[in-house]
Amino acid sequence: MLIAETILAALLATKKIPPKPPVPAAKPIAAPLGGTELAHNIKTDIESISGPGSVDVSVDHDTLFSVRVAVPDFASDICNPIFDRELKLYRLFPDYSFDFYLRSK
Repeated sequence: MLIAETILAALLATKKIPPKPPVPAAKPIAAPLGGTELAHNIKTDIESISGPGSVDVSVDHDTLFSVRVAVPDFASDICNPIFDRELKLYRLFPDYSFDFYLRSK
């Protein structure tokens, strides 16, 4: 029994815990975007919400983004998240202007 306890103590003492891999730094939400890159990100984000609807985003004068969204119907499960995204954009990019237009498809 003494030998088993000695072996167990030796195994526990020599067992190394592998180091955890470093966690990659999170991307900032308000990454410096502009122009067509921001327009593309807005289009992708709104398309993920609108489902079968269509989304068109254009950039006017480098700081004005026109976002046209056509949805199948004005259901709250689609319109509310689009409105929330619009508010987040206003807060994240105060130097840009966003013109959202939501219509029925």
